[in-house]
Amino acid sequence: MFQLLFVMTWLLFRVVRDRPGIINELSSVMFSYGINIRNIIGNSRALMIDVEDNVNSLLTGMGSIRDIEFVNAISGPIIPLSFSQRHFMTAIKTVLAQMGTEYVGRLLYRIGYEYARAVATEIPMGDPVSTINTYLYTATAYNRLAFRGLEIRNNEVRVEFEEPFDEELDGSFTEGYIHGLINTALSRLHYVNVEKTGNTYRAMAKPVEGLAIY
Repeated sequence: MFQLLFVMTWLLFRVVRDRPGIINELSSVMFSYGINIRNIIGNSRALMIDVEDNVNSLLTGMGSIRDIEFVNAISGPIIPLSFSQRHFMTAIKTVLAQMGTEYVGRLLYRIGYEYARAVATEIPMGDPVSTINTYLYTATAYNRLAFRGLEIRNNEVRVEFEEPFDEELDGSFTEGYIHGLINTALSRLHYVNVEKTGNTYRAMAKPVEGLAIY
């Protein structure tokens, strides 16, 4: 038996302003270039489109579509897994009741950290800013959070986001994901502190002096 391997290319877009017809316009432009759409995931904040064939010429045509901004093209074996948030939270709460909040919180944090580290290591996006932006917008398209902005200044990193999917718990997975992404993209260890003001979370990362990741 032969297994056919296809190169998956996901086009990642930030939705600057949500409006009716964006997906129809994207589909129309891709159809005009003869490019087949295999999958679309996302929401009113970010979209990921799985396409076939060479997409370099396509990106020029995307400039005609208002209210979206191209973030990056991700080429790699990224196959989305979907979970019902409500049912996933119910399962986590059951585990919390059986095993204890502290243990499960540490476990979720570590899973989030290692997940970010794995994806950023396997499919790097070039410079650190592009890597962090790309995978936080990817997380937004997956409905894991709503990415609001990134700032790197004087070796300090600030990530703003809203609506982490695990907000009704303690946000351990989301915080671990951001921590792992920052450490991996910048190739050094950081202390990360997350604070919430209103509906906005701010993750502040400062480097651990003298410790780099090789």
